[in-house]
Amino acid sequence: MTKLTRDQVIQIVASARERGEKPELFGAGLGETELLRAKLGGTKISEVELRRAKLSGAELLRADLSRMDLRGVDLIGANLQEADLSQADLSGANLFMANLSEANLSKANVSQAKLIKTNLRGANLSQATLSRANLGEADLSRASLSQANLGDANLRQASLRETNCSKADLSRVDLSGADLRQANLKQANLTQANLSGVNLSAARYNQTTAWPTNFDPTRTGAICED
Repeated sequence: MTKLTRDQVIQIVASARERGEKPELFGAGLGETELLRAKLGGTKISEVELRRAKLSGAELLRADLSRMDLRGVDLIGANLQEADLSQADLSGANLFMANLSEANLSKANVSQAKLIKTNLRGANLSQATLSRANLGEADLSRASLSQANLGDANLRQASLRETNCSKADLSRVDLSGADLRQANLKQANLTQANLSGVNLSAARYNQTTAWPTNFDPTRTGAICED
């Protein structure tokens, strides 16, 4: 696989755009390539080797990264709004303050990733694996975490307002100070979760929602909808 430098990638993208074509990096190797603040939005990069690449601040709006191996990739502050990351492997990736609003991360592996203060508003994380991920202060409002695995994740002071957490595994998750107003917690597993200071006002749950031992959701403003 050919290894591309940052300048080569930018030249390929710029040349294609000048011709009015959609840039393609099909089959190219970007492992360990530094692409700080590169504008790759709309580029066809499926099957590109991006593992360990440095993409801090990169413009990847609506990029197709589905099924990609992105383990350990540096995407600090990158714009991945509406990107397709379905079934991608982002384990151990650094997405600090990245924009993933409306992105598709369904069935993605985001375990042990750094998502501190990341914008995941409206993102699709259904059936995704986020075990041991750090989502402290992240914005997950109106996102879908349906059937997602967040076991042992850090969600301290995160916003999950109106988030769909139905059937999600939230066991042992740190949700201290988190905002779960109007969230859907039906059939969710919250056993051994840290719910100190959590806001559950108008959150919806049912009899199959599993709460921490001795936790009484009726005292939090949550609503049972069996």
